[in-house]
Amino acid sequence: MGSARLQSSVLWAAELHAGQWRDGDNPLPYLCHPLEVLSILRTVGGVIDDDMLCAAVLHDGLEMTSATLAEIEVRFGREVSGLVLDLTRREPDESSLVGLTKDEIWTLRAGMLIEDIAGMGTKAMTIKLCDRISNLREARSVKSVKKLARYQGQTMRILETIPRKTHPILWDLLSSDTVKGQFV
Repeated sequence: MGSARLQSSVLWAAELHAGQWRDGDNPLPYLCHPLEVLSILRTVGGVIDDDMLCAAVLHDGLEMTSATLAEIEVRFGREVSGLVLDLTRREPDESSLVGLTKDEIWTLRAGMLIEDIAGMGTKAMTIKLCDRISNLREARSVKSVKKLARYQGQTMRILETIPRKTHPILWDLLSSDTVKGQFV
């Protein structure tokens, strides 16, 4: 039976992400993404660590919603808030973007993402693998061929950064999808 804390994180995520949508012509509610990350972590990854499951649901909370780190810590504890912070993507400051093309900005942001991932602990890296699996699944439906290829290249860099021993099942699934273009 799942924990009351996990159920609370799901309900709060639904509240936080209300009115947000994924990309594409016929988008799904954004909440589908953190729930898919949770599902992959639990059902494919076999993870039962309550802190990790709650963090999976809340992993985009700081980036995409009005939630604060303090709120997450009060509601779900220091371990969950720390994981969410590790999973929160840094953005370049506006001054570093001046004069850059869209492609250069993408390259800068991609480099920052890889740096962030390199600094994560094993638990956060495991959740990141699930996040990327979910995002790559969606990317196949909504990104142009050029953008999808670039995204797959970025995924290969993520796989080079996250050691396979972090979670071999999830790592292999992401690797297989990136190389073959389909999930097994």
